[in-house]
Amino acid sequence: MGLPLPNGKLAMWLFLVTEIMFFTALIGVYIVLRNGTPNHSPFHWPAPHEVHLIEWIGAVNTFVLICSSLTVVLAHHAAAQNKSGQAMIFVAVTLALGALFLGIKAYEYNAKFEHDILPGHIGEVLPGAMEPPDGLTEKQQEDWRFNDSVRRSQQFRAVGEQYAHRVRGELDEITKGVDATNVASKPPAVQECYQLLQDMNGGANEDGTYKKPISPEFVGERVNKILHAHEGEVHLTPSIPFGNLWASCYFAMTGFHALHVFGGLVIFGIILVLGATRGGLRQNRAGMLELVGLYWHFVDIVWIFLFPLLYLV
Repeated sequence: MGLPLPNGKLAMWLFLVTEIMFFTALIGVYIVLRNGTPNHSPFHWPAPHEVHLIEWIGAVNTFVLICSSLTVVLAHHAAAQNKSGQAMIFVAVTLALGALFLGIKAYEYNAKFEHDILPGHIGEVLPGAMEPPDGLTEKQQEDWRFNDSVRRSQQFRAVGEQYAHRVRGELDEITKGVDATNVASKPPAVQECYQLLQDMNGGANEDGTYKKPISPEFVGERVNKILHAHEGEVHLTPSIPFGNLWASCYFAMTGFHALHVFGGLVIFGIILVLGATRGGLRQNRAGMLELVGLYWHFVDIVWIFLFPLLYLV
């Protein structure tokens, strides 16, 4: 006899099952990576403010999507009652709310690009060591911290050198035309950048002794201090422990979600064109609106999971 539901609805549910598995994998990987950070480390998974995520902006986007789920339900209800005009209005409002969501997300993405919080760009090494296990003597604790520092330097050497090279290029751009004769007349932010560049180059001290270039972990510490003291005055890539992992997860999860939102907007646009050219949105279009509504509710539910994971926890 077959299943007691239309073929279109069955196909939509099967499609949503595959989508659920896809986003479950992304969210599961994020949770595993986040909870897999060392317990004894002084460094932690990036907090929202460290990666320029603003909680209230994410909350506004959540409210926008919830409202769009309401309007798509109202559009389906109006179409089922042959109220074509109301259905068209509610579909148009849903389309506008979805576009607003993408606009806000584009604003957030722009902030990431401006602060260079992008996968593979962020420095992840800062001074400090993991806390030694309990039960060690003072000498054993000292040796443990030293060995841990050496191990971290070896593990993150490639990432640290790439980060230092990137920062050097940014410092060269900021301090273009600045030298020892005119640095005192420059803004404090430029002065600090000039001094950092000199410390990265190394060379000779005033007494003729050799000055060793500072290591990438201290470069990251100095950069973070400059950014904190002179926010918005200079453009430097920050150093954030686990920052590249966070950025990869953030752009993967929110990027794929944004693509699904965009796909929904395309469908709503097609529905509006059909309604305007083929006699409006009446009972004959109610089934189509119901199926699109199922997809849109799924997109909304995914964001309800992403919002607390990225912005609140």
